[in-house]
Amino acid sequence: MNFTKRLFVTLLFIISLSAFASPSNNPLMQKGWAALVKDNENEAFGYFWQALEKAKKEKNTADKAESLLYLGICSYGSSLEKGLQFVTKSLNEYKNLEKTDPEKASVGRYKCLQLISTIYVRQKKYDEAMELSTEVVDGLKDKNDKSGTLGLAYNSLGSLHELKNERFEAEEYYTLALEEFEKTKNIAYLPSSYCRLGEIAKEKDFKDESLNYFKKALALAESSENKQAQVTALIAMGNWQMQFEEDTAQAENYFNKARIIAVPLSDKTFEIKTIEALIELKKEQQDFEEVSKLQHQIIAIKDSFFSYEREQIVKSLEVQFDVSEKNRKLELISAEQKVSRLTNFLLVTVLIVLILVFTILFFFLKRINKRDKQLLKTKEELVNLMEEQKQLKEQQFQNDIEHKESQLSAITIQMLEKNELLDEIKTILSKKEPTSEKDLKKLVSKYTIQDNNWKDFDNYFESVNKNFYTRLKQKYPEISTNDLKICALIKLNLSIKEMASILNISPDSVKTARHRLRKKLQLSTEENLTDFILTV
Repeated sequence: MNFTKRLFVTLLFIISLSAFASPSNNPLMQKGWAALVKDNENEAFGYFWQALEKAKKEKNTADKAESLLYLGICSYGSSLEKGLQFVTKSLNEYKNLEKTDPEKASVGRYKCLQLISTIYVRQKKYDEAMELSTEVVDGLKDKNDKSGTLGLAYNSLGSLHELKNERFEAEEYYTLALEEFEKTKNIAYLPSSYCRLGEIAKEKDFKDESLNYFKKALALAESSENKQAQVTALIAMGNWQMQFEEDTAQAENYFNKARIIAVPLSDKTFEIKTIEALIELKKEQQDFEEVSKLQHQIIAIKDSFFSYEREQIVKSLEVQFDVSEKNRKLELISAEQKVSRLTNFLLVTVLIVLILVFTILFFFLKRINKRDKQLLKTKEELVNLMEEQKQLKEQQFQNDIEHKESQLSAITIQMLEKNELLDEIKTILSKKEPTSEKDLKKLVSKYTIQDNNWKDFDNYFESVNKNFYTRLKQKYPEISTNDLKICALIKLNLSIKEMASILNISPDSVKTARHRLRKKLQLSTEENLTDFILTV
């Protein structure tokens, strides 16, 4: 492959990076991309791998697919196979995303296809690469693509047609790419397009137009710190000096600047391009000794490139291991923190529950205590009320007894007074005529023996002395009615004289009646009749 074609391949690589200069809002991927643009591949790989692990943990399919895509971009410069593995996994994840976010899945798929196309170019699978880039164009040309993937596909197709010496088609695709990049204001994409259009203008001997494109490419590459694009633009300007100005000194100056920038780059193909440009220059100057030295340098770089690839693979594995270890430690810390938070939560919950239980218990006991106090107070009031009622009833009962006793006493006195009056009448009448005296005595005796007063006496006596007569009759069945009268008068604690007056008999008759009563009551000579009657 001649120098021009090798330059085209280099441009394809630059284009492949610029197409993905706008990652999602994921901070880890943004940091990774910033590091990758500055050719800090190990640092970039670390950020992309952290983003992948985080996406797996959060089960975020979109971030998982994108982080795999950027791991492919980061890896294929040192290992095409590794890059292809990552982008294939990304393609599968975007396929899983089709159900939940078909738009993002579609854009992601086209990004993956374009990266695979770039890898195929480096593997010299130009037909397969063109087929994939064509599919990307067909899928995005009628859509408002803001990812820059459509412009990248145009650029890739332009370079592939140029490799086939199809200048017209190449220029057409480069122009479409430039329009697409300018429309979407993707500054990171423009340097490669300017370089390609500048190369075409240079081949047409459009001196000023081609130089203007190269200057624009260099200015944008420097402003975006895209070192790979800077190398390509400087080589292009050196070649322009050799073709139009034949100023080999200025051209060598451009090549040396490009080589200084390319030496620290991880992709040694850029350093090789600068050395090849210097070889072409030295051939023009016929400095074959220097040409030989430069060729040996290229051989040394290519020899070291394979070991570098292995070294990069080892470093990427180390980064994966470090990230995995960090994630494991973070997970352990997170688990400990989770257990601690759970423990604290349980303790706080138990404390709150205990406080609630004690609060409820306190108010419950307080309520019970209040209720008990209220019940006790009510009971006391009820007892006091019952005591008052009892006292009132006792007082009323006592009043009734006193009233009935007074009534009984009154009747007794009335009987005494009546009988005394009748005795006086008898005495008076005993002094008058016998015939009238006889009739009067009969009338008085008839009045005296009437039971009306005794009936009233018995009623009042029974109300004061409940069942007195009944108890005596039950205990002593032989007792007579007159005996019950004697017992009632003894109960009233009347004297023999008073009993004789009430009964209208002589005191001796009362004594005789009392004697007979003692026998019926079966009392001994030592027992007092009055005391016995009072106990009944």
